[in-house]
Amino acid sequence: MNLSNPALSESQLSPTVKVSQEDFDASRIAQCTLCIEIDETRFRFCFVEEKPRRYIWLEDYAFDTFLNEEGYLEKLKALVSDHPYLPSDQWKDIRVAVNTNAFTLIPTPLFRKEYTADYLQLATGVPVYSDSRVLYHHLTAVDAYTLFSMPGTWSDWLLGQYPLQTIEFYHFTCPLIIGAIASQAEYDFKRLVTIHFEASHFILIYTDGRALKFCNRFTYQNPMEMSYLVLFSLNQLQILPDEVKVLLYGEVTPYSELYTELARFIPKLHFGQNPRLMQYIDEFEDIPEHRYFGLLNTLMV
Repeated sequence: MNLSNPALSESQLSPTVKVSQEDFDASRIAQCTLCIEIDETRFRFCFVEEKPRRYIWLEDYAFDTFLNEEGYLEKLKALVSDHPYLPSDQWKDIRVAVNTNAFTLIPTPLFRKEYTADYLQLATGVPVYSDSRVLYHHLTAVDAYTLFSMPGTWSDWLLGQYPLQTIEFYHFTCPLIIGAIASQAEYDFKRLVTIHFEASHFILIYTDGRALKFCNRFTYQNPMEMSYLVLFSLNQLQILPDEVKVLLYGEVTPYSELYTELARFIPKLHFGQNPRLMQYIDEFEDIPEHRYFGLLNTLMV
């Protein structure tokens, strides 16, 4: 287990977190799914072995926020090319969860693929950038399509990196929604609010009776603004803070200001756990279970 600080050099970026199975070798890649999570400042991935279905590898990289899109992509290319296993073209499956602000959900009866860019423009209030790629995915669990855009340079790079393999792209909300619905069954909660935190934004999901009722991504500047957005959302959903279980995931700890601020208003506040239906190598015990909920649920979409 490696919990080093990100050390940026001319040719290499060290992971902030690394969990790996020491005896893993390239001969096992064909029995593994590569799951990737990507946003503007982070790149995370894990390997999932098919038999038994077990997480055997995870790495997390943080990038300097001042990097422009070109500089960021160059760092990603160097990271992958320098890695002992990532460049392989033998992966069983490749799944990519894209964490961008431009997304929306459309119920299946209302969805028309020729209007995907229009749906996104209505949701975000701005036209889709000409250099962006618009994608969609049918989320069977909620009978809706998730639509999203991602920088075309990201998708072009990944498709070029793995030209012989099929890559499935999802918006990051997809694994979070799947995980939230599964959590309701695991914890036997009738109503559940799931909040996933990153440094400058959070995703809030509300499920009732294992049905999706609300999903949105919010940006925030400080813990007070975050708590206001959470409480405002609950009020709009006509939910009192003491009436619902709230599970926290992502970049939040019991000692953070984010948690302290929310705990002032929400009594049933808990940290979530890793997906229960999977196995993990022992080294995963060193990682807080709530931290990589989205990445680890990418396999379930």
